[in-house]
Amino acid sequence: MSLSAQDKKSLEEIHQLFLKLEKSSGDFSFEASALKELKAKILALSASGNPDVSRLSPLEKHLTDSMTLKHFVSYSIPFERLLHKNLQDDEFLVIENDKDATPQEKLPLVFVLDNIRSAFNVGSIFRTAECLGASKIYLCGYTPLPTQWKVEKTAMGTQEYLEWEEAPKLLECLEELKDEGYRIVALETAASATDLYEAFDMEPTAFVLGNERFGLDPEVLKVIDEVRIIPLRGRKNSLNVGVTAAVAGFEWLRQWRQK
Repeated sequence: MSLSAQDKKSLEEIHQLFLKLEKSSGDFSFEASALKELKAKILALSASGNPDVSRLSPLEKHLTDSMTLKHFVSYSIPFERLLHKNLQDDEFLVIENDKDATPQEKLPLVFVLDNIRSAFNVGSIFRTAECLGASKIYLCGYTPLPTQWKVEKTAMGTQEYLEWEEAPKLLECLEELKDEGYRIVALETAASATDLYEAFDMEPTAFVLGNERFGLDPEVLKVIDEVRIIPLRGRKNSLNVGVTAAVAGFEWLRQWRQK
């Protein structure tokens, strides 16, 4: 049964209250007035003529000020699903004390992103690179910058801790990195590519990732030092570019720690 305009309005209000309380509960306590309002709105759903909506009303009695954050979030899921909400990673609560005030020394590893179209993918790579301890990200072609809100939102603040540079011309960027002593490694599904899990030369490394659909231009592959490919066992022959950056980066780190 489809939602009436009133049911949808009520569920949206409840959903927003769940999000508000979740984000205000870093110390695992809940704002009393907001929790009371949430309970009242859920209880009022019993008057709905839609059984999918009215059946949520009894959940009200489970919301107490002594519940854990984990339990609180679990009660929000039925409302999200009824509204067909699909929360993005950046919408989840991040506990502030997860941050390390004394991060380790940066790795001699950089990421070069060429003509990446998706702001979500770029933000994801920023988050991965910062968590990994990489030194820098270079943004080439029309790759969006972290000054754009969609990148900033997905990066979840990591762009503040990671050096980055806009480098419009990829080939010039790669030449400069070579002059600085970096080994240029393309992550690409080329026929001549080396298995990612083969030993790396443990020297400063620049991973180059191209457009989600078209990859890197052939002339770029002529100037890099090597091409690496992630071996896959399924029918598809490639991963999302953000996932590729994470897999390659942490494999490189694993080998670096063993050198």
